[in-house]
Amino acid sequence: MSGEGGKDASAEPSALPSLFGEIIGHAPIGVAVIDFDGRYRSVNPAYCKMYDYGESELIGRSFTMVLPVEERELILARHQAFLTEGGTLKGEFAVLRHDGVTLHIVAESVKIPGDNGRGLRLAYVVDVTAYKHLEESLRNVANTYRTLFETVPQGIIYYDLRGNVATANPAALRILEVEFADLIGKNNRAWAWQFTDIGGKPIVADNFPSNIAIRTGKPVRGTVMGFDTSKRGRTWIEVSAVPLVKDGKLDQVYTCFEDITERVILGRALEQKATMDFLTGVANRASVIDQLGAEWDRKRRNPDHHCAVLLLDLDFFKQINDSLGHAAGDAVLKHVSALLTEAVRSADLVGRMGGEEFIVLLRGTALASAFALAKRMCERVAARATDFEGTPIATTISIGASVLRMDDASIDEVLARADHALYAAKDAGRNRALVHADPRASD
Repeated sequence: MSGEGGKDASAEPSALPSLFGEIIGHAPIGVAVIDFDGRYRSVNPAYCKMYDYGESELIGRSFTMVLPVEERELILARHQAFLTEGGTLKGEFAVLRHDGVTLHIVAESVKIPGDNGRGLRLAYVVDVTAYKHLEESLRNVANTYRTLFETVPQGIIYYDLRGNVATANPAALRILEVEFADLIGKNNRAWAWQFTDIGGKPIVADNFPSNIAIRTGKPVRGTVMGFDTSKRGRTWIEVSAVPLVKDGKLDQVYTCFEDITERVILGRALEQKATMDFLTGVANRASVIDQLGAEWDRKRRNPDHHCAVLLLDLDFFKQINDSLGHAAGDAVLKHVSALLTEAVRSADLVGRMGGEEFIVLLRGTALASAFALAKRMCERVAARATDFEGTPIATTISIGASVLRMDDASIDEVLARADHALYAAKDAGRNRALVHADPRASD
């Protein structure tokens, strides 16, 4: 079966009919005829090309030349047993190309009549090296994905289209503080966690990123959600959900989330630092001015909106600093700040304007109510001395009150009125509250 016709002078013509030889000679798979001793009797061009040998380099030599050295005796014995005892001889083998490169082949043999009463083996060989490499690559990709899935710090959950958990990685279980068996197959609408947004507002199940992605078929990215865990307490995660399509149809939803609790805490600390007076813990001047500006905008949009402003000053504060030192003065400032904060509602704002001067914004409060509160503040501060290292330090405050008005051109006008009333209270003897006397409408 050599040359164009696939014939070989050393093979009996009766072994392979001429037409059969022509077919084998042009076959795209490798074909070889091997005698009992393992010598090649005939090879087709595809076989030669597969192993990168010329026909003359193979004919008459043992087929074991293309086998790894350590396997040659074993495979030759199997070959001879096949020709003697029958049975089957097929499988996947590693062989060597002429240049030493390993090939992976699938081979199957049949016994055909030979000379001297001994049969010949007709072997059909297919090179599957490329498929093996592809299979290995796919296996490597799968292993890499599995490694990433199991080791990344981000939580990963796959959902089916009903919102049931199909699988989850170890990081997801760690972040959620849940066992695998307690999560898999469970619907996210039945979860025990109560999720909230960054502002503390509850997030209903319909608005979970995974459910939005299932409903819309569109990705959802960067949703911040908070929930409580038994070990870590309040935990914040940032969640993204991506629809996965198979055969043109939505098949699953992939969600990835990471624990951003430290980032949220740091962000809030920085925000608080930017808006808080470092010494007293109340709002700083910039924050108060910003909030007062927002109230002024509301007043311009809604004439019925009320907002009162109290400006207050500690009486004779310089004497405390001069006689007892700045540490005592700081203690008095912190003590008075706490008393003012206790006296107002959560909707109100206490701030330090600088030095010993404070401001209080009373949202939704008319002038009469603001003045009544200011008098109570004076009484509270006068009645509760500061305890500084076991020494009581008595102090009083003076307060000027005013309210936002529709015709105020800016917040400077209400601040000026309150300041005018404050100095009037000081001139009247301190430790008292006064409202600004103005002939215009009260608010």
